[in-house]
Amino acid sequence: HDTETRSQRERERGLRAKGFPEQEFAASFPTGRSSSIYLLRGLKSPFVCSCTAPSSRPTATPRVCILSFLLLLLSSIHSFVGASPGTMSFAALKMMHWATGVEHCATGFITHSSSDSLLPAAPIHGDDPDSEWPQPPPSKVFAPLPDLVLTAGNVLELYAVRIQEEDSRSSGLSGDPPSDSKRGGVMDGISGACLELICHYRLHGNVISMAILSLGNDGGHRRRDSIIVAFQDAKLSVLEYDDSIHGLRTSSMHCFEGPEWQHLKRGREIFARGPLVHVDPLGRCGGVLLYDCQMLILKAAQAGYGLVADEEIHGSGSAIAVRVESSYVIGLRDLDMKHIKDFIFINGYIEPVMVILHEKELTWAGSISWKHHTCMISALSINTTLKQHPLIWSAFNLPHDAYKLLAVPSPIGGVLVICANSIHYHSQSVSCALGLNDLFVMDESSHDMPKSHIKVELDAANATWLSNDVAMFSTKTGELLLVTLVYDGRIVRRLELSKSRASVLTSAITTIGTLFFFLGSRLGDSLLVQYSSDVASSGSTSANGKDEGTDIEGDAPFAKRLRRSSSDGLHDGSGEELSFYTLAPTSTESNQVRLML
Repeated sequence: HDTETRSQRERERGLRAKGFPEQEFAASFPTGRSSSIYLLRGLKSPFVCSCTAPSSRPTATPRVCILSFLLLLLSSIHSFVGASPGTMSFAALKMMHWATGVEHCATGFITHSSSDSLLPAAPIHGDDPDSEWPQPPPSKVFAPLPDLVLTAGNVLELYAVRIQEEDSRSSGLSGDPPSDSKRGGVMDGISGACLELICHYRLHGNVISMAILSLGNDGGHRRRDSIIVAFQDAKLSVLEYDDSIHGLRTSSMHCFEGPEWQHLKRGREIFARGPLVHVDPLGRCGGVLLYDCQMLILKAAQAGYGLVADEEIHGSGSAIAVRVESSYVIGLRDLDMKHIKDFIFINGYIEPVMVILHEKELTWAGSISWKHHTCMISALSINTTLKQHPLIWSAFNLPHDAYKLLAVPSPIGGVLVICANSIHYHSQSVSCALGLNDLFVMDESSHDMPKSHIKVELDAANATWLSNDVAMFSTKTGELLLVTLVYDGRIVRRLELSKSRASVLTSAITTIGTLFFFLGSRLGDSLLVQYSSDVASSGSTSANGKDEGTDIEGDAPFAKRLRRSSSDGLHDGSGEELSFYTLAPTSTESNQVRLML
């Protein structure tokens, strides 16, 4: 303030006393001085900021403007903190349209336990209880379905899947012909399904990665799953559902930023990717890839056989969620692992086993003709008690375009390595591969690799498991593919590829129980799809209805059927049948997979 003249002080005092309207802005420049007076909007008593500079120093005008702006910013903060509840305040950034494109999706028993009692789906009854309609048959019992967790930018949503059983009275009991549900028909006794929003949160940062810390098969204990969300650059939050507030609450927070963790960056400030989160299938631990070369191990809280104290479970009326007990960091560069592309936890081991996909030596377009198999995978056995991680097996000479790992469910085990032009299966004892197009280059030391009769590219694809031996891929063009593992015991003999028609362009995909899967999209409408797998009779039927015989060896092609019924919001016609063609398994049975939107 310039308090040299009394007139200036009186003028400021008068401005305060008058009480200017909310949208009034005053700026004055007295003779011989350079000053600015700002009146805040939204305050009952105007807050005046006045900055002056002597006229003999014209070079001080930019400094005055900067100081005025800083004072105005501080005044705005004061309006948010000190304004009365009845006043109006304005923020510097206001989000007009929140993100709706699905970035990540996952399923888990967040609001209930997987060991909850199986409840039948309630049939639809008529309005008249004395009606002469025959009594419907007993309702089919469905296993509890996990919840669906979605993230879109900084928005996190939790959904429950609600199913509707088929109405038995619409199955030809009246004179009218039976009609399918408006949503596309009836499959396995389910006439409809929907997603019910449980809670919705707007977070203070974009979710970079997400995973569900789950127990898998909890053995009858009432335990729930937890949600792990990762933020830029190295911040984690573990969320669990609280029955008292009917929403999510934070059980633990982990931050590996600041001066005490500066050594993890190894002198770098910019990284190619954010944190990547994956968890053990049995919920014993989780892993987070930080700063491209640091592996954070999150140890789950254990007490005896379970993950939380038994007295805490029995003493509480509700289920207890899985929690994180401690964490430690593994330096991957110390293990001679550079250029990490992906990692995953696999099934079938007593201790958690982490498989890491990394590239030992980089290649580029000029040397791709002679240096094209530069990737490898390494399996580490994670001992969270002793904090040891020995190498148990590895596989070399993988294509340079390998970018993703997909853990094979039990009882097969192992891992699928997804490349742009091929698919590779590896385990501790056996390996096999399948070429997808003519761009695939085979390694000189490997044997002849079978090639698929379907030419596709799998770069930027998303995948999930429909069963323990069938994986579904959604490609960058929106096509749905089925990859079948033909195995004998725990030994995978070969891989088979089947193709479907185009679907929505997906950014994430996950399976919901054994009945549904979810296709999340950033560019289009996300879809909840019901599927059913069964075994048909001997022989197979093609898409045009003609029977195709099979020879003694069982090498004749067979059709895997996919029935997709369009919703009323997407198409007008009835459901259409989509066929998959591949080589027949050792038996003459044909699998049928039907989908319903």
